[in-house]
This record gives sequence, structure tokens and C-alpha cells, in this order.
Amino acid sequence: MVLMQLQHNTETQLSSLGWNEQLTQNFVPFSTLGYIPLRIIKENRGHYWGSDGIQTYLLQRSGSFNNLLDLGVQQAPVVGDWCAVNCYESEKGLIEAVLPRISEFHKPLVHEEGYVTGHREVVASNVEAAFIVIDSHYDFNIHKIERYLSILSADHITPMLVLTKIDLVEDPLRMLSIASERFTSLRVFLVDSLSGNGIENLLLSLKARKTYMLLGSSGAGKSTLVNRLYGKEISKTQEVRVGDGKGRHTTTSRSLHQLPSGALLLDTPGIRGVGMNSSASEIAESFSDIAALASHCRFHDCSHTGEIGCVVKSALQSGELEHDRYEHYLLLKREAMSWEEVMGQRRKKEKELGILQYQYRKSRKR
Repeated sequence: MVLMQLQHNTETQLSSLGWNEQLTQNFVPFSTLGYIPLRIIKENRGHYWGSDGIQTYLLQRSGSFNNLLDLGVQQAPVVGDWCAVNCYESEKGLIEAVLPRISEFHKPLVHEEGYVTGHREVVASNVEAAFIVIDSHYDFNIHKIERYLSILSADHITPMLVLTKIDLVEDPLRMLSIASERFTSLRVFLVDSLSGNGIENLLLSLKARKTYMLLGSSGAGKSTLVNRLYGKEISKTQEVRVGDGKGRHTTTSRSLHQLPSGALLLDTPGIRGVGMNSSASEIAESFSDIAALASHCRFHDCSHTGEIGCVVKSALQSGELEHDRYEHYLLLKREAMSWEEVMGQRRKKEKELGILQYQYRKSRKR
């Protein structure tokens, strides 16, 4: 009976936010406890806002959830998550569990002089595709696009590219050609959010109940793009510096918006540095052309830097592979190897710290 009622609610409310049959099945153990399913649409400093498709609730993590978090049994809620919530007031509740995710997006790490700074932190979930938003006037950079593609590939999120501010560019079609030739399987959109040029074509690519994420640097025009796609101002915008097009962080927290078309758009703060949070093997997979060549190398662990029988080096010498792309591939691979080493050490320390925090909480209750 409870399951039938939940399925009815799914059809009338939750499905607009992406709820499906698999989530219904995952939620069955929690429905018997009187919890309700909500999707996190905003997070800020330990507070969360969850929606059932009609009403918004202010949420916090419960004490038992925090214990499971310390032990590594649960993960911290992020925007895009579906959660089991215990409501104690009409519009307030406690998060008791995070339902299994179909995808996770990890915040890019910053690499400075060979060192990795920051943590590999999940900051968004259940995203089906991501738009890499690049300012075509001030910040068109093939290497930056390759970095974004690598981190999205590692998280198994379908990438697309949006080149903004095309009205400021003398020949936007040339940029489209450069990007399309370098990334043959990547969908590329040319838009100008102020005039609306190209917006209709982008809207046609968005499907109802599907979740899309915007990624880009400060000043790339993400907030302006969100407002244009929605049809009115729902995200604050600020002026950028004329000299280099850079702007302050207009968006300071992640939020999930439902567009009039029914598509779900996850806006994110501007990314200042696109570091690497992928393994060396995942980097190789994101460079599909090099990966295809590497499969024919004489040695399976070929580094592609000087071994006998290296097909990648042969392609480089013949001109089949661009030297610039090859060099950037090696750079990202080195960063990935540095990341793997540092993250291995951090995981061990974080596990030990989590156990200590759990033991401390338990001792305070005695």
C-alpha cells in the first residue's frame, strides 16, 4: 500500500524532478519509516533545500546520518541528490540517507608547480550531461576545453560545449570549426545570451526531466545564460572587466533550476583553475584518438615517449597526430599520476580521522 502511494506521488510530483522506477525501488526501505523523498536543489554552509516538485523544505543532516558519514557508510549530500527525509515540521526536515547516485561530479583540483591542492570532493550528483561554457571573446582556449573534457570523462558525464558572447567575435564560425575539428564527437553551440542569438537551438537540445550542469570560469556568462534559458532573471549577474573579460563569482553556491520546458539546469560557481582529478588511465580514455593509436603499440604499458614500436610516436612523426595535442596529453597524464599518489595518502588519513570522529561522538553520549 505504501509503495502504491509513493508511485502515485511519483507520477504527480517527483517525476518532474527526474524521479523514476529505480529510485522508487531504492526508496522502499525508507518509506516504511515514514520518510519522504526529496531532491536537493540548493546547498549552502551545511544547510540544504529539498524539493518534491511542488514544495521546498529546509533540511539539515541528522545525528545518525553524521555518524554514518564519519564511518564512510554515507556520503555528504550535494545538489542533485535524492534523499530520504524525516520531516519534523511542515517545511523542515532531517536528511537520514542519500539514495544511490547515477553519476557524481568532482570539483576540479588545482595543480601548482607539481603539487595538488584541495580535496577530491563530490559537489554535484545525478547529472546526465554538462555544458562547458567558454567565453569565445576573451577565453577561447583548446587546452582548457581538453581539461574540462578529461574531468567529465572521468566522472562519466556526457559533455557539450557552449561558446558564449559570439556577438563580440569577428568570425564565430571559425571558432566552431576549430573546436569541431579538434573534438569531432563534441556537440558545439554558439550563443549570445544578451541578444538571444543561438538560444533557441540550445533549448531544443534540453529534454524535460533530464539534469544538465553548467561549467565554466567566472565571467564566462553562465548566470546570464541561465536567465535567458529560463526566460527571466533567476540568477544574479555582474559586469566583467573590459580588459580580460574576467568577473567576480556571481554564483556562490550550486543550485538546481527547473526550466519552463521541464529540463533541469544545475548552475555552479565559476572555476578559477581547472586541475586534474582523474587517474592516468582515465586521462588516456578522454583522448580517444590517442587511445585508439595506443592500442596498437608494441608494449601494453607504453608511455609513448620513446619506446620501440610506439604507434603514437609514429603518428606524431607522420603528422597524423598534432604535436600540441600530444604534449598536452602528456602534461595531463603527469598531473593525473601526481593526483593518484596524493589522493592515496589522503584517503588513508581521512579514514583514520573519520573513525576518531565517530569514537569521539560516541564517548560524549556516555
